[in-house]
Amino acid sequence: ACPVASANTRCCNLLTLDAVQSCGFDCSYCSIQSFYNQNQIGFDENFKENLKNLELDPNEIYHIGTGQSSDSLMWGNKHGVLDALFEFAFKHPNVILEFKTKSNNIAYFLENEVPKNIICTWSLNTPTIIENEEHLTASLQQRLDAAQKLNQKGVLVGFHFHPIVEYKNYLNEYEEVYKELLKRFDAKNVALVSFGTLTFIKPVIQKIRTRNFKSKILQMPFNNANGKFSYSLHTKKEMFKHAYECFKPWHKEVYFYLCMEDESLWKEVFGYEYLSNNQMEEFMKISYMNKINSLKH
Repeated sequence: ACPVASANTRCCNLLTLDAVQSCGFDCSYCSIQSFYNQNQIGFDENFKENLKNLELDPNEIYHIGTGQSSDSLMWGNKHGVLDALFEFAFKHPNVILEFKTKSNNIAYFLENEVPKNIICTWSLNTPTIIENEEHLTASLQQRLDAAQKLNQKGVLVGFHFHPIVEYKNYLNEYEEVYKELLKRFDAKNVALVSFGTLTFIKPVIQKIRTRNFKSKILQMPFNNANGKFSYSLHTKKEMFKHAYECFKPWHKEVYFYLCMEDESLWKEVFGYEYLSNNQMEEFMKISYMNKINSLKH
């Protein structure tokens, strides 16, 4: 199960595959750096066999992500990771397999047939945040170019604005990124757009303070958010509502959601809410599967 799932936040019940452990990027706000040895990247030597041994119900739809313990694409096919995942996706058409990334390393996807049930999603931010806080990652334009190339090949894409960060003139800068997406992509080929923001637990804050890099990420106000630290609900409402309204042309065709945010925000932002995490999960999976099936025709 997703390691950051919480009973008090609306959650999509994502299942995760730790294809790789630890990340080669160095985003200042990232919690992965607190969970693993920073100087060591872990590859599962038996990954292909372990995937084959997974027992899945063919009558159930699964939503599985590979971007929770590392970046999904930055390592390419190192140690045969993508070979194994593509084979897994072909074998299990009832699995929605999501690759989440901040890289532009899409060579393997361009050179191989991509299973229709694979969705490639990019974590996006403004140039200000990418340049100052998302160290070693691909630039915004590089990420968008990569997403566009895969989209042109028939691969479903999605976009995560997580974290949206409050700073001077931030709403205008994020709006420019939202407009760029509307201009570059057809909603028919986009599976999802998610919004979220900075949320920390104490050990991660302590870890960030010991890191040897320049960052302003901890200059944010710390409000209690279900036992963690984040922006106030008032600020969150402002950032998420603004984001959703900017995507108005996509509202009917793309699945929008808040990731790990207080359930009270849904009605304020989207005009509707889910009764439970299970209900959200079902709506999400139905939406993604409809997109996948429409690609096949």
